[in-house]
Amino acid sequence: MTLTETTLMNGTLTETFAVRVYKQYFNFGSAHFLIFGDGSREELHGHNYKVEVLVEGDTIAGDLVLDFIQFKPIIKAICDELDHRTLLPLRNPNLEIKTDGVTVEARHRDGSLFVLPARDVKLLDITNTSTEMLAQYIAKRVIEGVRVKIPDARMKMLEISVEESPGQCGIYRLTLDS
Repeated sequence: MTLTETTLMNGTLTETFAVRVYKQYFNFGSAHFLIFGDGSREELHGHNYKVEVLVEGDTIAGDLVLDFIQFKPIIKAICDELDHRTLLPLRNPNLEIKTDGVTVEARHRDGSLFVLPARDVKLLDITNTSTEMLAQYIAKRVIEGVRVKIPDARMKMLEISVEESPGQCGIYRLTLDS
């Protein structure tokens, strides 16, 4: 029996193509602190994060969802931008951030003041530095990178996983219109 005959007899089959990348070098070591729902914060600390990416989509020339050679540098560049930085969320109402380009001052509502060299900080357009929000940030950056470097890509779904310690990660999944 052929695939077509099986499809006709048993209903419709849906094909999905995907690629997953989780290279050892998709990592970044960063400092951060979470701001909890009640506005309090945890202590400043760090993680060695690992990133995994899953993309579902239609195949393009060469019968590929995405060419690994073009795709992997996009992820690596994003990880490199976050590496060895203190990550601060720009959109958290409990944190006031000021910068003069040389230093960054972050004042939490509890009075804590962090003053850091600007080159050691990555200000992120997110509400918190949880793994979930970091995954969302990375996903948006991946989409931007793919649009520029792989414009013929036909992604249908993008999933980013950010692991902060073994067995513990935040996941962001986005369904896209091709």
